[in-house]
Amino acid sequence: MKKFIFVCMLLAMSLPASAHAQDDAAFVQNFYKWYIAASLPADKTPAFDAAIEKYVCKNTAQRVRLDYERAVVDADYYLKRQDVGKEQLDNLIVGKPLAVNASLSLVPVSMSEKKEYSPDLVVYVEKENGGMCISKVESSPGPNFRGDAY
Repeated sequence: MKKFIFVCMLLAMSLPASAHAQDDAAFVQNFYKWYIAASLPADKTPAFDAAIEKYVCKNTAQRVRLDYERAVVDADYYLKRQDVGKEQLDNLIVGKPLAVNASLSLVPVSMSEKKEYSPDLVVYVEKENGGMCISKVESSPGPNFRGDAY
């Protein structure tokens, strides 16, 4: 009986963590669905849309807008590419988030030309004041083709 109660307690403690990870992935997927769809009209940059602050931390959104205004970026900050097409929306795959600590998780995102999972972005999702926001987007360096060292 004690083992059964112990197992139930362990199961109950693990549920919120996995549900939280699903929330991070769904949050990032919702952001990219909105962002890519808003980017599809020619010369439209959703970085200046006020709705972006629903997903992106306010400081990050302001910094990215300033970079766009000064023309110091050569590719879209959130996509890390110059061209945006419907194929990125069709091939969007969000991987399993990695929790760094209680307030930060890293979410891999794949927008490969093929419909296969090959993450090319890492999205930093911060939890603050009971909500979530994207604080940073980095390019993933890709797979390690060097093989084993020994």
